[in-house]
Amino acid sequence: MTPQRRALSPSSLNKLQAKVLRTKLTNAPNAKDLEREYEDAQRLANGYDSSTDSNVKVQVLPTLDGRGRLYDVGSSVRSKDHEEEHDHGPGNRRQKKKEKHFDTHDPATHELVRYNADDDSTTLTEMLRQERFGGGMADQKDQDMVLARAIVGDGKFENDLDYIDDNAAKLGRQKLRSDAMKRQFAIHDYKRTQQALANCDFCFSTTTSAPDSDELPPRAPIIALGTRVYLSCTTHEELLQGHCLIVPIQHCLTMLEGDDDVWDEVKGVLFYETVTPSSMKGQRHTYVECVPVEWGVWEALGGYFKESILSSGSEWSTHRKLIDFSTRPGGFRRSMVPNLPYFMVQFDYKGEKGFGHVIESEGGGGRNKGKGKVGFGLEGEDEEDDVLGMEGTGEKGGGEFPRYFAAEIIGNVLEIEPRKWRRPRKILGGTKDKERVKEWRVWYDKYDWTGLIGRE
Repeated sequence: MTPQRRALSPSSLNKLQAKVLRTKLTNAPNAKDLEREYEDAQRLANGYDSSTDSNVKVQVLPTLDGRGRLYDVGSSVRSKDHEEEHDHGPGNRRQKKKEKHFDTHDPATHELVRYNADDDSTTLTEMLRQERFGGGMADQKDQDMVLARAIVGDGKFENDLDYIDDNAAKLGRQKLRSDAMKRQFAIHDYKRTQQALANCDFCFSTTTSAPDSDELPPRAPIIALGTRVYLSCTTHEELLQGHCLIVPIQHCLTMLEGDDDVWDEVKGVLFYETVTPSSMKGQRHTYVECVPVEWGVWEALGGYFKESILSSGSEWSTHRKLIDFSTRPGGFRRSMVPNLPYFMVQFDYKGEKGFGHVIESEGGGGRNKGKGKVGFGLEGEDEEDDVLGMEGTGEKGGGEFPRYFAAEIIGNVLEIEPRKWRRPRKILGGTKDKERVKEWRVWYDKYDWTGLIGRE
C-alpha cells in the first residue's frame, strides 16, 4: 500500500513557488516539471490528492464548532473498553455487552457515594476539561438534559418528591459516550456547518473543483461592498421603496458575534433583529434590514414596539419580557447574549436606546424566518422559500413569538397590506436584481463611502 503524501507547510510551499518563478525567468528546462510539482503540492495543501483517480478531498476535523465552542472528541488512546467493543470474535453476530455492576451506596452506612461507575476515578482536572468543552451532545453538557433523558427512559417515573429521592441514583446517572460516538457527532455537526455555508445566499464561496480559484460573489445582489459588511437588495419583495439589507461578510448567526469593526460599518436610525431557535440550529446567515420611514412614524414606532413586546409571548415566561438597553452601559451588545434566541429593536446605531426580548417559543412563518433585523435598519437571516408550518397562538397575547413580528408592527403602522410582510414573494437571481441594484446606485452613490477603501 502506497503511503499517503503529506502536505507541505506554508513556508515550504512559498519556497517552492519562488523556485518555480526563478526557473521561469531563467528559461530553465525543468520549469514545467517544477510548476507541475508546485500545483500538485498546492492542491494537496488545500485538501486534494491528485495521485488518486477518485475525486477525494481530505477534510481536517476542526476542534471548534460553528459557535466557537470546543469539541469533546475523546482521546486518541485505545482503551480496554474500546478493544472489547470491537473484538467480537468469530461470526458476524455481535454479543450484547452487559453493563458492569457497581454499588451506588455504601454497604455499611447506606449513604449515596456515587452516581456513575467512573465517579471514583474522575479527577478534578478531568472534570474541568469536560466543563471547558462547550460543543457536543446536549445530554453530555446540560444537566437538565441529563435529567430529562433519565425521566424519558424511566417508564415508572412519578412526579413526586419521594419517588425522586428514592431513585436519585438512577435519575442522576449519566449515559457515558464512547470516543467514537463523540467523534461521529463532531463529524456530523461539521457537515451541517459546511452545508449551511454552501447553501447560504449571502456568503462568498469558491468552486470545489478549483480550490485555488477566486471567491465567487454571493447570490444576493450587492449594492456596495465594505471591509466587514456589504449593502444588498432584499431577497424578497420590498416592504417599502428603499428597503435593503446590511449583511456581514463573515457567516454570523447573530450580530452579537460581530466585533467592533463590524459595528463601525453598521449605521442607521432603527434596527431590529429576531433570532429564533430554528435559525440557530440551521446556522443561517444574519443580516440587517433597513426600511426607511418618515420622521413622525419613526418617533411613534418606539411606543408600538414596547407595547407589542410586553404583550407578546406566554404570560408565564422564564425571562423578563422587556429588556431596556438604556438602563445598562454598553446597550444592546452588553444586554443580550448570542447563545439564546432573542428579538431586538434599537433606535440608534450605538444600540444604547432600544428594547430586547428573549424568545422562548417560536411562532408563525413569514418573511423573517428564523432570524432577522427589520426596520429603519433591520437584521435578518437567510430565508427559505417555503413557510414553516408553525402558526402563533394569537397576534400579541399568544404563547409563541411570530417570526414576522417587527415587519407586522411596521406594516400595521404604515397600513401596508398583510401579504407584503407575512408572505412576500421571493426575488433572487435574474435580470431584475441588476435593475434593482442599478436603481439603488442612482441615488445612493453620493452617500457611498466604500469607494474610499484602498485610497491613501
